[in-house]
Amino acid sequence: MKIAVVGAGISGASVVKSLLSHDNFNTKDQIDVYEPRESLGVGLPYVETEDESIRLNVTPDVLSVNEHNPDDFNDWLEDQNEPSTDFEGLVSRPAYGKYLMERFEPYFNHQQVQHIQTFVEDLEILDAHTEKSVTPEQETSYVYRLKTTEGWKETIYDAVFFTTGHPPYNDYYHLQGVKNYVHNPYPMNEKLANIDPEENIGIIGSGATGIDLMRYLFLNHSLKQPLTFYDIKTPFNFVNIPLEQEDITFTFSKEWIAAEKAKRDGFIPLEVLLETFKADMEAEHVDAKAVYEKYKAGTLAAKREAFETKDQKLAVVHEHVSRLVAVLPYLFNALSGEDKQYYLDHYHAKLLFFKSRVPYTTYKWLFELLDAGRVRAVTGLKDIEVAEDGSFLITADQEEQADLLVNATGFNTKLLSIADSSPLIKNLYHKEIILPHKNGHFVLVDWPQCRLINQRYDLLENVFFLGLLIGSTQYENNDASLTIDQATYSATWFMEQRTK
Repeated sequence: MKIAVVGAGISGASVVKSLLSHDNFNTKDQIDVYEPRESLGVGLPYVETEDESIRLNVTPDVLSVNEHNPDDFNDWLEDQNEPSTDFEGLVSRPAYGKYLMERFEPYFNHQQVQHIQTFVEDLEILDAHTEKSVTPEQETSYVYRLKTTEGWKETIYDAVFFTTGHPPYNDYYHLQGVKNYVHNPYPMNEKLANIDPEENIGIIGSGATGIDLMRYLFLNHSLKQPLTFYDIKTPFNFVNIPLEQEDITFTFSKEWIAAEKAKRDGFIPLEVLLETFKADMEAEHVDAKAVYEKYKAGTLAAKREAFETKDQKLAVVHEHVSRLVAVLPYLFNALSGEDKQYYLDHYHAKLLFFKSRVPYTTYKWLFELLDAGRVRAVTGLKDIEVAEDGSFLITADQEEQADLLVNATGFNTKLLSIADSSPLIKNLYHKEIILPHKNGHFVLVDWPQCRLINQRYDLLENVFFLGLLIGSTQYENNDASLTIDQATYSATWFMEQRTK
């Protein structure tokens, strides 16, 4: 059996590890890993060449790639004889990248794994019953061939795993290619190494990437002007309040979901999920609705109040949602079509309000910078134009000017837009091998295997698509643990089919 894995970040690496580790993987099998970079096992968010000031926004205890040892990353940090965290209590992304490369290295060095250092640009679907080169055990309808920048490969694959990583950043104001505009700020120690500290620097957006930029710029440059964040609405994600009690009531798990689905012909009513969440909150004497109403404005004043009081009711909700992340895709896909839409219309924004957070110690630093006038937050962003002198004219609640603008607006998931910069997505979309899932966005896959679904070929039995572009199916999957979990599941499921 011949398998292609396209991409060798954390998702692709988890696929390779799971395939090799499975009892059904035999000595005749071959894995070809297509990755243009030399570094294997680490995606762009964790490249070892990034600046050490770029931090992970979660603690090391949830980032192990060893399913038998949840403390493996912590153990690795201790072995390095380096401090595990900085003054924010966080670990650098490059450190995590080094850990990933080291832990996945034995799998990429396996004698049955070949690294092909090139880009994949297209997929050809062939009739398995007429291809002479297919393996004798092949019982599926299709086999596959790949086109790289060098042309079509001769190898015929029984299965393909697309693990394409992050899509491009949004370009809401059509600035890409404009001088003094940084569209993708990573790696920051390359893109922002030579900035002029005398200039007015603006950041579009203030989510996780915006906080990364703040860290890098203040720890590596002596800025003479305030660093200004521009947002449409309220700036920055909410402050994460540390939980002071030892534990909380938490009912949801994959086992609970399976049991509840078995009771109801495969679906769980949204009402049951809401009542279960409410019961967990009541056990902790917390009214989550009241907590949301108290802080939903999301203003800096509301965030400062939560920060200064260390509101423990909010901390309970934060802790519950943190644990919920691990099962969110399973909960979402247990809903009926009507309940999914009702949830998206009425509860999705509330979940994101509690889910998207900035560490408490980071907020301490952020408030100090705001109070000292070194950071500014401007809301009401409407438009950005380029002036004749090359500076940027920003229309917001107040008129602004910036010499340098850095993009931190998040990822673009619209397939037609991504096709402009990705030959692979362009070709797969043109041939209708991939179809958009929601309003032109995301890639349509089945669940939980994550195989491609389309009108031309129905379900492509052995073509898997993983990563942020399946975020409408693997709901809210912008999390390293969920990435590892899904890649492991898909690869393991694929190998288990050999015995059936």
